[in-house]
Amino acid sequence: MKAVVLLASYPPEGLNLSKTNLRILSVYGEKDGLSTPEKITRSQALLPRGTAWVEIKGGNHAQFGWYGPQVGDNMAEISRENQQQTILGALIPFLKSID
Repeated sequence: MKAVVLLASYPPEGLNLSKTNLRILSVYGEKDGLSTPEKITRSQALLPRGTAWVEIKGGNHAQFGWYGPQVGDNMAEISRENQQQTILGALIPFLKSID
């Protein structure tokens, strides 16, 4: 395994990847009420220094997929299409850069 992509997620406390050579992309929403920006920030110590962080301004948890509102989530301030295009804009170049 060469890389990990975290979409609106973070590693559990018992999984420390900080000393690995993995390339990691973490994409999260500013308005996410489940994988909150605060939880993402706290997880930074578990990931390598070179982790790429992408915060989607106005994005929430539910718009990472097509499964509808999630209890505890916040309202998005951008459209689902805009959020998913932003995700792809980060994900595709990251995946292409992996040897």
